[in-house]
Order: sequence, then structure tokens, then C-alpha cells
Amino acid sequence: MFENPREMEPMFPKRNGPLVDLAMEVHSEAAALRRSLHKITRQSIAGLLRHINSYYSNLIEGHHTHPKDIERAVRKDYDTDPESRALQKLSEAHIEVQKDIEKRLAEEKELKICSKEFICWIHKTFYDRVPEGFREIKAPNSDDVLVMESGQLRDRLVSVGRHTPPKSESLESFLNRFNSAYNPDDLHGSKKLIAVAASHHRLAWIHPFLDGNGRVARLFSHAYMKKANIESHGLWTISRGLAKRRENYQQFLAIADSSRQGDYDGRGNLSDKGLRRFCEFFLETCLDQVLFMGELLDLDNLQNRINGYVNQRSQNMLPGEDELRVEAKYVLREVMLRGEVPRGEAKHITGLGDRTARKLISQLEDEELVVSKSHRSPIRFNIPEKVVGQYFPNLYPEGMI
Repeated sequence: MFENPREMEPMFPKRNGPLVDLAMEVHSEAAALRRSLHKITRQSIAGLLRHINSYYSNLIEGHHTHPKDIERAVRKDYDTDPESRALQKLSEAHIEVQKDIEKRLAEEKELKICSKEFICWIHKTFYDRVPEGFREIKAPNSDDVLVMESGQLRDRLVSVGRHTPPKSESLESFLNRFNSAYNPDDLHGSKKLIAVAASHHRLAWIHPFLDGNGRVARLFSHAYMKKANIESHGLWTISRGLAKRRENYQQFLAIADSSRQGDYDGRGNLSDKGLRRFCEFFLETCLDQVLFMGELLDLDNLQNRINGYVNQRSQNMLPGEDELRVEAKYVLREVMLRGEVPRGEAKHITGLGDRTARKLISQLEDEELVVSKSHRSPIRFNIPEKVVGQYFPNLYPEGMI
């Protein structure tokens, strides 16, 4: 049983030359992604990505919520079936906690994201929002049911597969070491991104709560990347990559749990090689997701998919959808490129007469293909659930939308 924070060493892999190269590539591609879109368009896509992040993070934990049900939950339109409604609440909680994290990071410049207080706050903020059933835990070797208190460190010894995390009495000292090792304010360059990967494992290894540690670790990693300015304004999500490689994710987490394997495996209590392999997996997954979104958000590719959607609508090729004039693609292209367009200019862009153009803009607003703050405000780019599969194929698993 682990009682001393020294037993968590190493906190970083020792021989990390290839990791530095990988981290630099992730950072470079993420920066390019950040520059690719207008700020308003970025915000719309980032909003969608919160939903994607929620879907995949919960999927990793074995909870599947259909994307349509996630969208309904965001609108407070809950299912009458108790089980479906509970899953909607779970997805909604993840989205809202991610928003809360981003809000705190924007408002609290000195926020210590590696502190015990912040990590417990993530757990509490999440579990305060979900039905009590998600806080009920079956006690090992008995029929008793424990009700976990949100935001509270566990008060007993637990086992996770072959791993037995630190004793509950020692959790504060392990979290103090975690904070001192990974504080992003004390790190520079590529080491910040390597720290995202290493801290993700070490937080899971500490296992500070009775349940919910995986969700907290992924939300924490999102906070870390945002704090370190490497998450491209929310334009990609690590959870999608981890869910698609779920077995590998769990395998590499377990490998990094291993004890040191002889004299050529570092000098800490835990395996240096195991931590390095997890960091490589994590950063490779980051790079894969950044490149995937880079291709998806390439302006020419995105414009072609929007045009394709409008062309199908104009020819009544999408069942259940009303006809949409082909001129709509000119408006959608401009709001995508520029973020927002004044109404008068939008009507002019269509090349239609005033009355017909007004009717088209009204239809786009009714279908939420564009949005505005008022009936006189400029119209903005928007992504309703029905076009996600058309605009951004493969964000969700095939066949989901």
C-alpha cells in the first residue's frame, strides 16, 4: 500500500527526447488550428465540441447517450423514461462543468488547477448535477450500497483492477506532490504538454475519489490544456481519441501503473518506461485529433460540405427536410468565413429580390442554420444538431446522426 508521495515517482519520464518532438508537433498543429477560423465561427464549433466531449467521455465510462438526446438535454427537454433522462442529465452535467471550468479560467488568472481544491471542485461540480444513482457505489464483498459525497476525497482503501491506489489517509500528501510537480506556472515549452499527459495518468493513479476519477481526469486535462494555451480555443477534444482507442487507453494506463523494472527503468518507485509509453500514447492521440479537426475545418473542405448540404436540400434529397433555395449556400459561406454578416448585406449576397431574400433569411433563422441576438442584429454561423453529420462527418461514430 502506498503511503509516501515518493512512491509516485517519477513525475516525468527521464529520457524524453522523442516526447519533446511529439509535443512540439502537437503544439504547432494546435496553433495552426487556432488561427484557421473567425472567432465567432470558432465559438460555434467549440460549443459543438463540448457536446462531442461529453458524448465520448461518458462513452469511455460505459454510458451511451444518443447525440439527439444530448441536444434535447441542453434545451431542458428531458425524456420521460427515467433511465434515458438520467443519461441526459449525465451528459448535460459534463457540458456544464466544462463551461464552468472555462469560465473560471477566463476570470481567475491565478487559478491553481493542480491544487486539491480545484480537483475536488471539478468532482463536486459534476456530481452535484447528476441523479443520485450515479453516486451510489456497491461496496466490495457485500450487498451494501455506498452513497458517494460529491467533491470529497475517498475515506477508504480501494482496488482498481490490479492497482491499489494510495491509502486514504495519505491522499492529501500525494495531491500536494501532484500540485508541486505539475503546476503549469512553473513549466515551460514542451514540458507543459508532456505534463498534461503525465498528470493525466498520475491523477488516475492517485484515484482520489470513490468514483468518477476517469471523468475528473479528462476534465482536468481539458483545464490544463486551456491553462497552458494548447487546446486551440476548444476546437478539438482528447476524449474522442481516447474513446476510439479505449482498450489502448486502459492498457497504457495500466502499463504506467507498473513498478520499476530493473536498473534500466529509471530510479523512481514506478516504471519510467511505463510512464513514457503512456505519455507517447496520450500525445499521439492528441496529435491524431488535432490533425483530424484540421482537415475537417479546412475552409475549402468545410465550404464544400456546406454547399453539398444546401444542394441536397434544394433538390429535396433529404427526407423530412423542407426545400431550401440554392442561394442559401452563399449566405452560409459568408457567415462561416466572417462569423457574422449584417442582414442587409446577407440579403444582397443572395442575389434575390428583397422579398424572396427576406424569406430565405427567415427560413435559415427558423431552422437555426444562422442565429442572431435580435431581429435587427447581424446573422451568425450556427450548427444545429441536424447538420452536424453533413458539416462535420465522423465527429460522432458512423450511423449515430
